[in-house]
Amino acid sequence: MADPPMVQARFQMAGSRAAMLEGPTPEIIEQQIQALEDAIERVPDFAFDLAKTLVETICKTILEDIGRPADPSWDAPKIMRETTAYLSLIPRNHPDPSKTRDSITKTLNGLHTTVQGLCELRNNYGIASHGRDGFSARLDQRQATLAAQAADTIVSFLYRIHRDALTQTPGARVYYDDHADFNEAFDRDNEVIRLGDLELLPSRVLFHTDREAYKAALNDHTAERDGDDNGTPAAAADEAQEEAE
Repeated sequence: MADPPMVQARFQMAGSRAAMLEGPTPEIIEQQIQALEDAIERVPDFAFDLAKTLVETICKTILEDIGRPADPSWDAPKIMRETTAYLSLIPRNHPDPSKTRDSITKTLNGLHTTVQGLCELRNNYGIASHGRDGFSARLDQRQATLAAQAADTIVSFLYRIHRDALTQTPGARVYYDDHADFNEAFDRDNEVIRLGDLELLPSRVLFHTDREAYKAALNDHTAERDGDDNGTPAAAADEAQEEAE
């Protein structure tokens, strides 16, 4: 009896999807991940456009979170360099930060080269961003999968590192669920807000009605917890850039 034909498993952006579970997932990023997975099977040429776009989107999101928005004139490699310059690439209190940072930097250099490669693939073989001769040479599913896997690795690493930092030090754009310890402390110190039979947590009310006041109280809480004045977004970003340099 002949063996049944093997069914090829559908490609999935496993790293990106797992990373997104660690924080709020903007709808546009979810849609880009889904579109990239679909493109591998249906229109491999489109995957080159989407792989580059997804990396740019995650970098721009990170930069906005930390209050360092990307300049509209930056290309993808520049956006990638700026993003990695502000990320804390090694854990706090690591016993050998200098040597480890050198190793991480060397690895990141490979990712920077990968982004450049994604840009060239998109420019030469992408189907959406530039018009090209309808009879020009095309790449196929194998090369499209390579581009998607490269983007998946970059997005997963950058977003996980970023989310780790945000849970320790508030960014310019804060997310309520990132700061359970502060929310609980604030709720202990303030009375529950009652509207008829409805009871509202003070921290949640503050977050949704006065975001700047919430951020100020959160920064004070973080500074007191850490015993210093480095709980502000600007201080955290500047410290990360100094480490990168």
